[in-house]
Amino acid sequence: MDRTMDCTGMCPLSRLKAGQVATVKSLAGGHQFQHRLVSMGLNVGCTVKVIRAGAALGGPVLVALGQTRLAIGRGMAEKILVTANTA
Repeated sequence: MDRTMDCTGMCPLSRLKAGQVATVKSLAGGHQFQHRLVSMGLNVGCTVKVIRAGAALGGPVLVALGQTRLAIGRGMAEKILVTANTA
């Protein structure tokens, strides 16, 4: 089952398709969760590009953050709220 979809408005990072670009709007987790993401460079306001959605197998979401690539587990990706960029 393909759990990715076109996002309009705010949605979890895990719901984006490969190739989509989005802006992080909220980190909906606890202090330690937020600290871990911020230490990897993923902050509210930053722009990410989904390289691989991993939805078919339930695997991690691979995103590009500038020149950095991050593999984010599905559970964590569900807590990262984004808005898809158009253009």
